Amino acid sequence: MAEDTYTIQKEALRILRSILLPDRRLQVPYSVKAAAWRTSFDSAALSSPFLPAPIKCSESSAALWALLATFGNTIAAERYGLTDQKVVVNSDIASIFLISFWLMRVGGKPVSDPELVKRYSIYDTTRQFTFWRRLVTNVYPTRDGRWFHLHGGLNSDRSLRMLGLPTHKNVADEMEAIKRLSEGVRQFDAEWMDIEANEYWRQAGGICLTPEGYRESKQGKAVADDGLYILEEFLDEKLPPVPWPEVDTKTYRPLEGIKIVDLTRAIAGPTIAKLAALFGATVVRVSNIKLPDLGIVLLESNLGKRDAHLDLKTEKGRRSLHQLIEGADVVLDGYRPGALEKLGFGPTYVHEIAKRRGKGIVYARENCHGWKGPWMHRSGWQQISDAVTGIAWLFARMWNVDEPVMPFLPNSDFQTGIVGCIGVMNALGRRAKKGGNYLVSMSLNQLNSFLISLGTQSPEVQQSLRERWPKMKLRHYDDIHRQMRVLLSDLPKVTPQLLNPEYFTTIKADLGVPDEDMVFVGPAATYDTTKLGYNSGSCLRGTHEAKWPDEY
Repeated sequence: MAEDTYTIQKEALRILRSILLPDRRLQVPYSVKAAAWRTSFDSAALSSPFLPAPIKCSESSAALWALLATFGNTIAAERYGLTDQKVVVNSDIASIFLISFWLMRVGGKPVSDPELVKRYSIYDTTRQFTFWRRLVTNVYPTRDGRWFHLHGGLNSDRSLRMLGLPTHKNVADEMEAIKRLSEGVRQFDAEWMDIEANEYWRQAGGICLTPEGYRESKQGKAVADDGLYILEEFLDEKLPPVPWPEVDTKTYRPLEGIKIVDLTRAIAGPTIAKLAALFGATVVRVSNIKLPDLGIVLLESNLGKRDAHLDLKTEKGRRSLHQLIEGADVVLDGYRPGALEKLGFGPTYVHEIAKRRGKGIVYARENCHGWKGPWMHRSGWQQISDAVTGIAWLFARMWNVDEPVMPFLPNSDFQTGIVGCIGVMNALGRRAKKGGNYLVSMSLNQLNSFLISLGTQSPEVQQSLRERWPKMKLRHYDDIHRQMRVLLSDLPKVTPQLLNPEYFTTIKADLGVPDEDMVFVGPAATYDTTKLGYNSGSCLRGTHEAKWPDEY
């Protein structure tokens, strides 16, 4: 193979060594930079880009997995003396990690199986998956010739009322719903929709901008200098260094003994916690069984976690959370910006809890738009970030269409999850050496801006991808569910290697059926000695008490 031949592995290595490690904004310690020379990429994985996307999803995910694994390797060296341990990252697995919950099997059944759908649909308390309500979350043309990504979140009522449409409607099929919803959006200009949805109805939405348009926007300029994460330390004489926990281990996972409170929903935030659990952390997810949730995602994102029901709008619930945080090393916040502050558990008060107990806490938070600028307060989802940052128009350019096309996978969600876990590991390592409290902030938009900065696939690669995936030339109204039907149907024919059984792991689940196995995408990183894995399979919401395991 010629030296200058482009491969996923070469590009991932370039991203790791030439972009991520030297980025001063990420504050990568020297020990991690040194350990990176013991991180490599599996040459047995597919070498040519294979996902039907113009952006470098596989390369970016593999590079971020490599940085995460290298941070983990550095911690394992400090804790267990594994100073010469090597780690190999498989870019195939790093790629299917981005669609992992669609590839999961529970009790031998795919997530599309009617019996399994019935089980996780109990979390769809607002009936979001009817044609009418699901397709609110989609791109539609506006009166002034632009495009707006409407979003229903976990309850489409507000978006529908904003358009003057009924909150529930029986329609014959998806195309009828799309037609009626498109007519509703076309009544208004894009700017009107943007302000009305976000500022009055407090519902996520965004104008589909080009990458150039986003960079020139007030929000784009406000966060232009931010890195993939922002790491802030607050040193205090009351907060001395916190040694890594003493553990009796046979797996030598980097985060064993670390306790994490997971206050997140959807995909990005839960992925941070899921990865931390993979690397050995004890995670308690705080959920509310009265609220809607993404059931299909939850079945996989609860891997390795304990899940406890708390109503944080009650004094009892707030007291229980307070007690949980008193024993925690990390608190993850994935709610709308400001939501936990209103409940009394923003970073200021959580850090005060740390001072009172004399042991620092890492507070990690993720949002859509970033932590400064005019959109900072807005709620958001992966689709909104892909719309406003220009990702959707890059997909349009690849397919030579004159309308934004949404990505077929929640790439920015999952990769922001990797970034968040990297930031948490960095902060914990600093706490072990310097003490103090830490604040780690990341956003979907910053991930997408990073991805865009890597450049798109070459014209030749994009042409080959169009030829391999002709059915993936889709329209603005093809939401992620419509797209995934096509992708999953063609995947075994186009790239059968991605379904290699060796890429998957089996564990006992706690999803309502006794002695049930779940099969899921395994870790993309493999160490010489350290064995990544989960302490338990996924569980249903409210399965556990809001306590740490050593408190029972």
